[in-house]
Amino acid sequence: MSLFAALALLAAAPGAGDDPDAIIVTGAPITRKEAKKRAAEYVRRAGVAQLKPLARWVDPVCPRTVGVDGTVAAIVNARVRTVAATAGAPVAPAECRTNIVVAFSSDGRSLARAVHRKAPAQFAELAPVARDRVLDGTGAIRWWYTTRDESRDGMPISDYYVKPYNSSMVSTQVVRALQSATIVIDVEQADGTPLDAVAAYAAMVALAEFRSNPPRPKGSILALFDGETERRALSSHDAALLRGIYTVPPDRQAYQQRRQLVTTIRKSGE
Repeated sequence: MSLFAALALLAAAPGAGDDPDAIIVTGAPITRKEAKKRAAEYVRRAGVAQLKPLARWVDPVCPRTVGVDGTVAAIVNARVRTVAATAGAPVAPAECRTNIVVAFSSDGRSLARAVHRKAPAQFAELAPVARDRVLDGTGAIRWWYTTRDESRDGMPISDYYVKPYNSSMVSTQVVRALQSATIVIDVEQADGTPLDAVAAYAAMVALAEFRSNPPRPKGSILALFDGETERRALSSHDAALLRGIYTVPPDRQAYQQRRQLVTTIRKSGE
């Protein structure tokens, strides 16, 4: 029974309000300032839009799950597509060119190292510490991305900073777009974790450029292997963050995007 249900029964009991020894439980909502502080901490720990503006999908997402049977693969693929559609990301039809790979492996570290040997360019955008964590870490899940820079009109560009061609002092004139996302799940390390929780985690990190550095945000599917073991789906903050990522203008500085994401998450709790 929930606390609120228990309190309702207590209030309905005859004479409960006249009992001098009755325990009265009261709660005060958090202040706007505290809600903003919590939202800011969540965004910081999630690691989106830190030094660079956020990267999100411009091309329709097309997930493919490997290393498991067809039934499990279909469940994971469906979860990625559902989370993407709910967030507002473009979703490709069933027959499409894969740009998200979710790989289940008995040895995630060895698989990541094998990919690195064959395609080192896939890891070029990782900071040294993050690269070491992907290639040498022992966590249950690891991931990496490739991105591209393009103009607001979708034209490819070679440099991050480009000469502005309009009078806007707000737009960076550049959009960072995800080209690929690879998520590796170590089945030995994740043993005992429900599939729907693992699929939700994979979907979350597949849809935007998340930093893999710990500590992960509390109350998030990203902390599934860091204390949130009972979580089976995205939290309200997770869902709000993804919606925010696909709502904020992509051609803005990172600090502007973070500020808008914090506001989106704070409002989701009102």
